Amino acid sequence: MTTILINEKTKKGRIILDLIREMGVGEIIENKKASSHIPNDTILKAIRDAEEGKTIKCADFDDYLNKVT
Repeated sequence: MTTILINEKTKKGRIILDLIREMGVGEIIENKKASSHIPNDTILKAIRDAEEGKTIKCADFDDYLNKVT
């Protein structure tokens, strides 16, 4: 399943949402908190770490294995 965020306040966003509703090809979740697709705390921490540059930089897969083991 793919999740997309659409700004329903724009004309194009409303057109897209209307099309999805009319065709019945997707699920529109009005309240983000009601979604089961919200990332858990571990994933949110990993995203923050990546944004802050707290990552392991490796030349290749063998280098990665050496650094994580």
